[in-house]
Amino acid sequence: MPDCELTGRGAEHIDWDVIVVGAGMGGGMLGQRLARAGRRLLFVEKGRSTLPGTADTIRSAMPEIAEPHLSRSKTTYYDALARSGRSTDEITDISGRRPRTFVPFIGAGPGGSSALYGMVCERFFADDFTPRQFFTNPGESTVPESWPITYEQLAPWYTQAEKLLGVRGQPDPLRPKSGANLPAAPPFSPDNQPLVNYLSGRGLHPYHLPMACDYADDCLTCQAYLCPKGCKNDGGRAGVLPAVTEYGASLLDECRVVRLDAGQTRVQHIICQRGNDMLALRAKVVVLAAGALATPVLLLNSRSGDWPRGLANGSDMVGRNLMRHVMDWIEIWPQRGSRITAENKEIGLNDFYTIDGQKYGTVQSASSMASLAPVDMMMNQPGLMAKALRWASPVARPVYDRVISGGLVLAAIMEDLPYRDNRVLPSDRPSTDGRQRLRIQYRLHPGELARREVFLSALNDVLRPFRTLTLRTGENNGTLGHACGTVRFGADPATSVLDAHNRAHELENLYVADASFFPSSSGINPSLTVAANALRVAEHINEAHFAS
Repeated sequence: MPDCELTGRGAEHIDWDVIVVGAGMGGGMLGQRLARAGRRLLFVEKGRSTLPGTADTIRSAMPEIAEPHLSRSKTTYYDALARSGRSTDEITDISGRRPRTFVPFIGAGPGGSSALYGMVCERFFADDFTPRQFFTNPGESTVPESWPITYEQLAPWYTQAEKLLGVRGQPDPLRPKSGANLPAAPPFSPDNQPLVNYLSGRGLHPYHLPMACDYADDCLTCQAYLCPKGCKNDGGRAGVLPAVTEYGASLLDECRVVRLDAGQTRVQHIICQRGNDMLALRAKVVVLAAGALATPVLLLNSRSGDWPRGLANGSDMVGRNLMRHVMDWIEIWPQRGSRITAENKEIGLNDFYTIDGQKYGTVQSASSMASLAPVDMMMNQPGLMAKALRWASPVARPVYDRVISGGLVLAAIMEDLPYRDNRVLPSDRPSTDGRQRLRIQYRLHPGELARREVFLSALNDVLRPFRTLTLRTGENNGTLGHACGTVRFGADPATSVLDAHNRAHELENLYVADASFFPSSSGINPSLTVAANALRVAEHINEAHFAS
């Protein structure tokens, strides 16, 4: 069982070896490795604990479906989000003419967004580590010639992460070595097999996605909500849980870090808010793993006389270079009269990853439109829009079920490039209710717009024999499940925030272990790379700071 007895005041009186801010995929995997090595480690997590044994946790469905009356008040709604592992952050998108404020569909609590993910844990291509060569016109992008580490250097950590996460699947036929040693996944479902057969017949190379899933009996391969059966392997189950129950780590949940107090070379205190208490925690090493949105905001909010532009921000790169993938959905009806309702995240296809030497991205079967339940989800929220949808539901529902529901959703995930003007910023108004607020600015540049049209055209050409519906969701800045890049690592302190070991260039004891460190996004889901890198960084911290 998780250690639930530690109080905030009690945590203040302990000299921790390592404090990890955030308990998602990066924080969980790094924390597990360091706790196993004997380090006195504390996870500080702003979300509510949803580890096994926690009361009132919502599983088996999104809270909007599980609790139909949560829209009656904002208090009820936010409480349900917290009990289901969802973030209650408030984000204001300032990219357009008018600001738009929303609650992002990302995770909070043990596992972070990985507790909600579709479990795809796939390695980057080796060429993803030398990205700039694959973009003929990168324009003003800061995409680097190369990462400060190579695929070969990360490969052993990929292997360890795959084992810890129980990844199963097939090798990608276009790079068979990448998944050669993975245990097999179950056969394709009847909903996916016809499309697999068709794609193979066209000379393409579909394969079963590598999934961090134990495939228990009647496994739903659930995504967008917490796993009810315990077969989803995420940063919480594979990282935080064993760290706490087996290796002596502690978890302080519902504790939001407000800022870091630091001198010129070291972080001295972590200032947190837990309920009505303000806490000052201290550790030999501090690791930020709050996610690519919250981590840079925390650094920017940690201004001081020594750090007038924000902590570790001598390069003025903290918060910049936000990437989130350009993700469009294509709904396909593989057979006439298809009425697909089950989860179906199985097919991977990388035949369009590069076209004529230009980088695009991956294609995956994502789910069914029915299992995503977008109408039900939007209706059961507080606000005028949700009320309008509830009022229109008797008319709109039959049209939705007849025209849109019933198909298999394919996700076209295209690499977006980093730009200085795509960024995360602190909120311009303070929080009055304990919820975190921040701002984002993100637009698709001409290069992304042009590549997106080529990518979607190539995919739609292949799917021409079928009934399809392209849902151009790539413009939606609310799609933040793959956010990365806002605290990039690199060799040059003038153009990056972190060094090759993910330590802040300017501070001796500050590291970052979430997707913030990416200098490019690749066209592949980020989870496995975050996990592998976290294991790599954990070993470095253990050797550099705790060697006897």
